[in-house]
Amino acid sequence: MAVNQISESKIELSKFSQWWQRLAYHHQWAEALLYTMFISGVLLWERVEIYWQVERWVLLGHMLIGASFFILVVGAFWISHRRLITKSKKAFLRHTGNAIEWLLIICSLSGFYLFFIGKPGNELGLFIQDVHFYSSWLLVPLVFRHAMRWTVLKVFKTIK
Repeated sequence: MAVNQISESKIELSKFSQWWQRLAYHHQWAEALLYTMFISGVLLWERVEIYWQVERWVLLGHMLIGASFFILVVGAFWISHRRLITKSKKAFLRHTGNAIEWLLIICSLSGFYLFFIGKPGNELGLFIQDVHFYSSWLLVPLVFRHAMRWTVLKVFKTIK
């Protein structure tokens, strides 16, 4: 009985590790969620004027998706993808991957600050909001370029 349980746990572990390795290459959900968060964030920008009735729902969606799905989907992909970033032989992918990693950290930490504390109107709150906003403007085109051959946007065809 104990031998059977050990072999079943090894099978389950190997299934999990196989799934985890596959997750490192399957970025579509993480990329699409990043673009969705960016678009909803742009809609919240002061220069984009939308009705308050729409803006409050966009803000609620941005906050809830960022605090739940974004962490689960992008976080899981990011952690599983890290080994590819560090072991890649392509310098461009290593460098852009590291830059994306730092921008994700900055954008996520500033987003959590805004989620839990908000923008109270003081200089620190305005600074954190600007860090969150401008780091996303750097992050999105960098992610697009990093994953251009495999992007969900498929704007450009790559020449082999």
